[in-house]
Amino acid sequence: MSRLSVVRNPHHATRKPDGHAPRFIATPAVFEQIQREVAYAAETGSHLRVAGRGHTRAPLCRCDDGLLQLSRFTGIEDVDAVHGIAWVRSGTRLSQLARELASYGLALPTLGWSGNESVGGAVSIGSYGLGTGDSRYPCPVVGLRMIGADGSAFSIGANDPRLPLARVSLGTLGVLTHVGLRCIAASHLQSRVTGRSLNAVINRVNALRAHDYVEWYWTAHSDDVRLRTIDRRPRHAPGRHRHALKSGSARLRSAVHRAIDVMPQFGGRLPWRLIPERARIPESVDAAYGWQLFSESNLGTIGYALPIDALGDTLHALRGVLRAIDPKQRVVLRVRYACADDAALSPAYGNETAFVRILSGPKVRDHAEAAGDIFERHGARPLWIMPHEHHLRDLETMYPLWNEFAQLRAELDPRGLFLNDYLAGIFGVEEAS
Repeated sequence: MSRLSVVRNPHHATRKPDGHAPRFIATPAVFEQIQREVAYAAETGSHLRVAGRGHTRAPLCRCDDGLLQLSRFTGIEDVDAVHGIAWVRSGTRLSQLARELASYGLALPTLGWSGNESVGGAVSIGSYGLGTGDSRYPCPVVGLRMIGADGSAFSIGANDPRLPLARVSLGTLGVLTHVGLRCIAASHLQSRVTGRSLNAVINRVNALRAHDYVEWYWTAHSDDVRLRTIDRRPRHAPGRHRHALKSGSARLRSAVHRAIDVMPQFGGRLPWRLIPERARIPESVDAAYGWQLFSESNLGTIGYALPIDALGDTLHALRGVLRAIDPKQRVVLRVRYACADDAALSPAYGNETAFVRILSGPKVRDHAEAAGDIFERHGARPLWIMPHEHHLRDLETMYPLWNEFAQLRAELDPRGLFLNDYLAGIFGVEEAS
């Protein structure tokens, strides 16, 4: 079988700090090449994982065998402007998608997508955007197209009862090639930053949810909060102020983001600390460049999805514990709000949710253990994008539809072709080695 799509890159194939490295890396550019890679893995008894953005050390992303990178499989394939549905190739970066949708007068209904993230990677782990202003569309995903474990293509449409199970798949059901996304009319996005106290923000949780997007940063050793809200406004006339470049910082931001689009493999290595914060995040931007409003620099070391009603009690408990561990160390929490989701493995399943990430320092292990206990006591779920140590019994308790998803996974991939060792363990499958 011809495997011309395989590219062996010595840099990316080197062993990572966690001791894992892919045996080979394939970079298909067309649908048929993806099918050939899956068929080859099935014939040879290999295992295959698909890379998203490749910026996380989460256990579900480990790969010791074959790795598919879909960075050449990009673009919008079809747009139904009447019904607001776009079918997008899963390797498409969110920055590219935003610009292409804007050319049709469309935008995604959720916010919070970072520009360098791939559509397939974001959807597979339930990181497909945040926001509170339009609860009609908590999730924009209305259909999926995949290549199954035998190399054949299949679709899961909007009326398929499997869609809520398959939407957040962790890459275990097949190779996600296309995503159907519900869109809304493109708008202008206005950002506003204010200072608040922790108690003031907690007491205004419901009022703040009237904004289209809410996030705030809190230093656990103080009472100060930096609150940022984003709201949609009528879009400017075509061609006017779509991307303000009046200042030097705005021009610098534009150049940096264009470089990331052209060379996404280097995006995570750019010296963001050398770029002023005002150059990274503008105050106002057209939907075509909405991803510029969301910083990628603070991934964090600990991340949980917490029922929003439990946010106040959780943070007050965290403050006391973090201060006790080290009263001098500065620990920052980033909090973002999201609507309830019906995807079985979404961290926001069934709850209005606050996504909380802790940006820790040298005592990260102590902070992770203490914070993890507090979050879990308040009904939180770990973010799939973050490293965590939860296994089958924990996850069955956290996700009410876990067993239903596991059954669907077993039907679509009985051998476990799309599993790594960690995923095999949490689905009770014989170890994928």
